[in-house]
Amino acid sequence: MNIISDEVTRFINGFYRAESAQLLALRNSCEAERIPIILRETESMLGFIIRAARPARLLEIGTAAGYSAAFFASLGVQVTTIEKSPQKAQAAQENIEALGLSAMVRILTGDGEETIKNGLAAGEKFEMLFIDAAKSHYQRFLSAALSHLEPQALIAADNVLLKGTIADATLDPGGRFKTNIKKMRQYLSFVSDDPRFDTVIVSCGDGLALSRYIDGQG
Repeated sequence: MNIISDEVTRFINGFYRAESAQLLALRNSCEAERIPIILRETESMLGFIIRAARPARLLEIGTAAGYSAAFFASLGVQVTTIEKSPQKAQAAQENIEALGLSAMVRILTGDGEETIKNGLAAGEKFEMLFIDAAKSHYQRFLSAALSHLEPQALIAADNVLLKGTIADATLDPGGRFKTNIKKMRQYLSFVSDDPRFDTVIVSCGDGLALSRYIDGQG
C-alpha cells in the first residue's frame, strides 16, 4: 500500500519503466497473487540510488519471492539475501533461476540476525544493505549487519511508515500493529540520532529510511 493518494500513485507509476520484460512478468505475477514485493515507486527510487552509488555487493534481509534480489542483480550487483522461510527461499530460488540470475544471487535461509552471525564469513563486506523483513526487528537486523558493512555503506529500510500508522496510531484502531509501530519508531530514532549514521526518511511508497554508515568501523 502507498501512503499517498491513489491518484498521485497512479500518476507516479505512469513513469515506471521495468528493468526487463521478464522482471515485469514476475512483478505482475506477484501482484496478482498478492505476494508482497517492493512497490513500483520504491523500485524506481532504489534503482536510481544503485545506479548512482554503484555498490558491488548488497546484503538483503527479507527475500520473499526473490523479486527485489533479482532487480538488484539485474543492475549488476552481487546479492546475498536472507529469507527465514525455507518455502519462500525455494520459491525465490526458482524465480531467480528462471530469470537467469543465479550467478548473481546467493540465498541463505534462517533468521536475519542469526544467519548474519553464522552464515557470513568474518571478513565478508557489503556496500549496501536492504532491509525488508519482519518490521519489529529492523534495528536487530541492522545491528547484526554493521560489522559486515563497508565505510560509507548505504542502508535502505523499506515500509518504515507502516501505512501511516507510524505517524498516527489512530490508523491502527484495534492496536493490531502496536508492537510493529513501537519497534519501527525505535529504529527510526536509532538511525536518526546515532552519530554513526546520516539518515533521511522519505515518503516513497510505504516509506523509505535511507542511511549512510558514516562510522563504518562495525
